[in-house]
Amino acid sequence: MSLLSRILGGDGKASARGLALLEEGRFGEAADQLRLVALSPSGTPDDSLASYHFRQALVGEGRRLLRGGEPARAVSWLAEAAGLWPRYADLQFLHGASMLLGDAAPADESLAAARRSLRLNPDYVEARLLEAESLRRLERPREAAAALDALVESGRRVDHWLVAELTPAAPYTPETLPADLGQRLARVTGGSSPKEEVAAAVALCRAGHWVDGLERFEDLVVRFPRYPDYRTRQAAALFQLGRGDEALLAVDAALALNENYRLAQDLRGLVLVDLLRVREAREHFEAVDRSRAAQAAPGDAAAVPLHEQLFGAYVRALVTMLTGDPQRALALLPASPELGREFARADLLRAAAEDLGGQPEACTRRLGHLAEAWPAEPLFQHLMVCRLLHDGRLKEMAQQLGRWPAAVAADARPLYLENLLRLAQGRDPVAPAGSALEVVAPSVVPQGEPAVGSAAWKLLDARAALRRGDATSAWETCQALQAAGWLTEPLVALQTETALALGGGPASGWTPPAVAPLAGLASRVAWLHAEGRGQDAEELAHSVATLHPEIEAGWWLSVRFWLAPIRAWVS
Repeated sequence: MSLLSRILGGDGKASARGLALLEEGRFGEAADQLRLVALSPSGTPDDSLASYHFRQALVGEGRRLLRGGEPARAVSWLAEAAGLWPRYADLQFLHGASMLLGDAAPADESLAAARRSLRLNPDYVEARLLEAESLRRLERPREAAAALDALVESGRRVDHWLVAELTPAAPYTPETLPADLGQRLARVTGGSSPKEEVAAAVALCRAGHWVDGLERFEDLVVRFPRYPDYRTRQAAALFQLGRGDEALLAVDAALALNENYRLAQDLRGLVLVDLLRVREAREHFEAVDRSRAAQAAPGDAAAVPLHEQLFGAYVRALVTMLTGDPQRALALLPASPELGREFARADLLRAAAEDLGGQPEACTRRLGHLAEAWPAEPLFQHLMVCRLLHDGRLKEMAQQLGRWPAAVAADARPLYLENLLRLAQGRDPVAPAGSALEVVAPSVVPQGEPAVGSAAWKLLDARAALRRGDATSAWETCQALQAAGWLTEPLVALQTETALALGGGPASGWTPPAVAPLAGLASRVAWLHAEGRGQDAEELAHSVATLHPEIEAGWWLSVRFWLAPIRAWVS
């Protein structure tokens, strides 16, 4: 039994037996066993691994019967899967195809299934084929021809292998409609070569159809349980969908089949980081690297694709920096002067490691190069402006703000930073909080990147109020922020200054709360990770980054900041 089976053994005897049957390819028996534990009392699936494997078993049995030329017998298995998971395009397609190929229902029912699938994924090539054949059998040749033309167009977008057979005759007419669409459909559902299926699944993922791509990889894993590559690709898709615990199980199963599979080794570390198990990730990478060094042969490194080397270096450097060793992180990253153009996030990670490692001038220079190389990327402009503010280079900060990409019109960050600049220059902000809050538009900021939320605007308003001489308003805003759970060194410093300005009144009897200095933030985050408290470490970094989006350290120390942009790259 595989590592995956051993991990899941604690789910109960029924689950363990079902999984063992699934791995043996006895899908029907596995489905009957897993049905006992996969459905809630109301008869619906939940998010458990038992439900996940139950779906695999239903689809596996349906596909087995389709491949064996028994589509009519496949209908009941696929109908159950399609009914339980109506949002899965592959299941709707397979159910419709089994009905059509097995003459188990009128063609209008298979047409309805095809169109349900296409509503979920308009570029689902196989569903277009099912639609075309259903329309042909319903004697609607003009619509069938249009469906084939749509298939060809979708195939061009997702680089589907089936399109090569149908493109030469496009565009189609009722007269040129192929008579062998049913045979093609039987060939598709009967299974193409694994290489073609992998290519189709990868194409779906690259087109953004991650759930459909995952289903393809899951099917390959069921049919070829000894192939670590399929399990690794399955794990990458699960990671992309935010299903980290399942991704870890899948990649562990891949490594159980081939413990030296480099991509799976690196992906495992990435998944651990995503689960905020950063200490475990570093220990994993250190063990892997020791093993690789012991087994290394001349030319091994050159045989590894460059993108895999960069991927491994990036994640290793990240966990090393987060666990308190920025100098070692720098040594792990390529030092190429072209890194900023080839892989900007890795160069940004170098800047962060330089900053946290006591090289602020090097960090500023690197951020300047990135902002110059990527003038249309607000992220690099934001970080460079923040760095200039931190260094007190206000004239240069104003010039850098003038280079903000104009295309991102709804981005609130330049207004926020402009207000910080004006306060640093001793001037009033250009917009009070009341109107500033109206322009907060974090939705235009990519996930994980610095954004300006309501808490940051409120703190800015408190600073502006104190400058105007309205200490009472500033005090009330600071009190409200603390009551909401915010407690940082800059906030307490502002509140203390406000209390002095009030000279009593609402601040009478108040004592500044003890708060850790920002200078020790990196060490505190590293200690929390060392203690295995990754969630606490992330919350600490997040609290600083959210209340003070201009303080780079909050972003440097956030796992989410570094992982959000590389999900698509991993695919």
